[in-house]
Amino acid sequence: MALRNRLLFWAAIALIVLALAVWAFSPRAIDVDIVAARLGSMTVSVSEEGETRIHDVFEISAPVAGRLERIDLDAGDCVYQGETVVAVIRPVAAPVLDSRSQKQLSAVADAAAAAVTASKAELDRVRAELDRATTDANRYRLLAPGGAISRQVLERSEAEERTLQAAARAAEAALAMRRQELAAARAALRPSSDSEEGELIDVIAPIDGVLLRRLRQSEGPVAQGATLVEVGDPEEIEIVADLLSEDAVRISSGDPVVISDWGGPVLHGKVRRIEPFAFTKVSALGIEEQRVNVVIDLVPGQSADRMGHGYRVDVAVEIWSQEDVLTAPMTALFKQDRAWSVYRIEKGRARLRQVEVGHMNGQEAQILAGLEEGDILVEHPSNRIEDGVLVRAREALRPISNGPDETESEAVQLSASWDTAVSGCDFLIR
Repeated sequence: MALRNRLLFWAAIALIVLALAVWAFSPRAIDVDIVAARLGSMTVSVSEEGETRIHDVFEISAPVAGRLERIDLDAGDCVYQGETVVAVIRPVAAPVLDSRSQKQLSAVADAAAAAVTASKAELDRVRAELDRATTDANRYRLLAPGGAISRQVLERSEAEERTLQAAARAAEAALAMRRQELAAARAALRPSSDSEEGELIDVIAPIDGVLLRRLRQSEGPVAQGATLVEVGDPEEIEIVADLLSEDAVRISSGDPVVISDWGGPVLHGKVRRIEPFAFTKVSALGIEEQRVNVVIDLVPGQSADRMGHGYRVDVAVEIWSQEDVLTAPMTALFKQDRAWSVYRIEKGRARLRQVEVGHMNGQEAQILAGLEEGDILVEHPSNRIEDGVLVRAREALRPISNGPDETESEAVQLSASWDTAVSGCDFLIR
């Protein structure tokens, strides 16, 4: 009896040692994060930063050189077409003439006066000849019907009358021109004090809108053509984004756009124009890139009252969208022998599978072949994961969100597919 108990004791010890040895040398399961392939909608977009701008910005410039009065309008003030005085300018006074310039201008004025006198005399001469020709033509018209003079003499007198009438009109025009030259010469001699109290010139707003910014505010001299203020209509807002040229060729007019990260609610727009001219822009990394401006219009009926000129926004131009697409997270995909691959979990082991990938949007990839809906995949596979290695999930499967429109029922269905897939698996779900 004692011998039997002793044998049982040592047999138990041997079994325990054997079990410990098997446990110590058996392969351990690797903890992994898991995701699932799912069937749903997928959208591919081109994203970039953009800038808002008012469609028509009017730069109001000084119409004349002079002295600008202080501008009292502030940025954001409303202006009305034909009513709001944006700026007031006092025309510049004529410069004081030195003795030499005054003598030169006096000589020019005297010459202009002499030209006026000569033009008057020429006009008197032409009018006298016209009176004589008119008298002769009238007399010949009375004599011609009776045969006292020939028809040729009558026609010659009438032609001379018409010629002198044209010469009289030319002499009148020449006299008017000489008088204007005399007036200009006398105006140049006018003292500067005559123009110091001239009329003020009001610069009127050309449109209904708001004052965007003031480039001049304080009183002071201003040159002709200098920009004073900028005005525009804030209702006519648009967005311009400079995209890489290889992205711009994938976009078409009318493509839908999502506008976000501007400080307000998400807005929607449409591509209105892709400019045909690309330009070179240096990126933050110092790389020269060819960029193309894409102009986007907001969809009417949205609340964008706080959006102004020059605001930064994020735009995402939708270039492809489809329903009922089999997708897998990009975090589960990797390149193996130049082919896209995943680790699919089968009965607690990671199995290497090559997949055919279609469109990608940075978060998900369209799976054309190699996976089925509900397949469980290893997320972020490390270099410890190999084909056939034992794995276990760190946590229950998280539903893969495809945006704010995913419903709770979709998450429940995805969790149910996971429960079905792992039934009978020999790895622990913590």
